[in-house]
Amino acid sequence: MSSLENAPRSSTAAVPYRSLGEPFLAALETLADAPNGAWWADVLADADLLLAVRNRSLNVYYRGASLFRITPASEGVAAETHVKYLVRQRQAMTRLAADGGFGLDPAAAVWTRYEGPATLAEMKRAATPLAGLEKTGVHALVQASPNVVDVEVSLTGAPLDSAAEPDGAQAEVDAAFQSPDVNTVPSSTRQDRLDVASLEERGVADEAWLVFHEAKLATNPALRSRSTPAIVGQVERYRATLKHEADRLAKSYPALCRDLVRLDTLRRTVRLARGLDVAALSQRDLLVAEVASGERRLQVDSEPRLVLFGFDAAQRDGAVGTITESLRTQHGLRVYAVGRPGKGTAAFRRPKDLSSEAV
Repeated sequence: MSSLENAPRSSTAAVPYRSLGEPFLAALETLADAPNGAWWADVLADADLLLAVRNRSLNVYYRGASLFRITPASEGVAAETHVKYLVRQRQAMTRLAADGGFGLDPAAAVWTRYEGPATLAEMKRAATPLAGLEKTGVHALVQASPNVVDVEVSLTGAPLDSAAEPDGAQAEVDAAFQSPDVNTVPSSTRQDRLDVASLEERGVADEAWLVFHEAKLATNPALRSRSTPAIVGQVERYRATLKHEADRLAKSYPALCRDLVRLDTLRRTVRLARGLDVAALSQRDLLVAEVASGERRLQVDSEPRLVLFGFDAAQRDGAVGTITESLRTQHGLRVYAVGRPGKGTAAFRRPKDLSSEAV
């Protein structure tokens, strides 16, 4: 496999927050060409999968499901997955014996070894029914948005006054918002998870803005209430967290962008080596490379955007329009209603006119 000398290199100094670090990146590049790296090369070649840079780790997402969490290890690279993604997707019956045992061969029920693209394909199929309509829609919106740089963004929540802490009912709502792959955190720590982070330019040649988005199906009950919809409190907490984390995010996301540029180069290299069409991979917005190189200084927008999707023109002019207007005018939220996810749905961008709704 060809070298990646044209890709920007991360510094060998201290690894920034939300960055892989040079040794880990080099190990990932080496693994893609190694005999024991077939699974990683399959991941890189799969245009349906999203790579999300974490703090010295990498998540591989499919429709909101983390199929792999990849970390540095003494032997180079280690990967782990949830057993639920290893269930073989086969129609099979098994008999319950009188002693309570099932006549089942475990090797026929779950993958016990990675056996090439067939294993990865079945992992994706296993994740599909677990994802739900909302995560599936967000995945499609991300793939149609070349300026997206992060997904499933987990941040340590800003301290809140005791009076503002979620009560039991709100905690239940928060739990419903969380991805099933979120790790349990101590009760004293609140983890805020936003769906998407993207870059945009605002007319200043040497600047780019990092913007965070929460995406919801238009049918999500958190959007409507006779008093205050649950989404209002959720966005309020996100706003506080982004203000609290703004400096650290502005310093760390250029390194994340450098990692993405390098990983994108690796993905193209693998697809070319396999004779696959490179155009099938999402092409990053030029802003990503410009932030990565330092050509643009990164600013953080601490006001989250709410993206509504999953509706048609009739719903836009009816119930969805009413909800959108209420969230904007009564609760001061930035709302962008994009309609149905598709290849041409540019959801995670700066809306030129928030009153103009796409379908």
